[in-house]
Amino acid sequence: MTRYSIDTEGVSRERLALAHDPDELRQCASAVASATAAAMAAVGLEGAVIRTALERFRLVHAHALDAVADAAGALGDRLDRSTTETRSVELLVTAGLAQVAAVGSAGSPPVLPGAR
Repeated sequence: MTRYSIDTEGVSRERLALAHDPDELRQCASAVASATAAAMAAVGLEGAVIRTALERFRLVHAHALDAVADAAGALGDRLDRSTTETRSVELLVTAGLAQVAAVGSAGSPPVLPGAR
């Protein structure tokens, strides 16, 4: 018989490692936007081509970092839900097996949780 299990401790550890990433990525996006704005101001009106390139760079990279931050946040939320769901299933199965064992020793038919 094959036994499958989810490493909830490992998932929780990864979730903790990922916890601060969205905020850090958003800070990076803000830093990219600020640094690029400063570079655009330094170029002045004479460097219209460079200014346009810097504006494109700022838009693309700041938005990309925000998108990655959103994805990291969503992944973290999903890891939290997966861990909670897995633990709930484990508790339900354990409670069901405990009831079967208790009722089985008493000799009456088992009633599983959620069964009518």
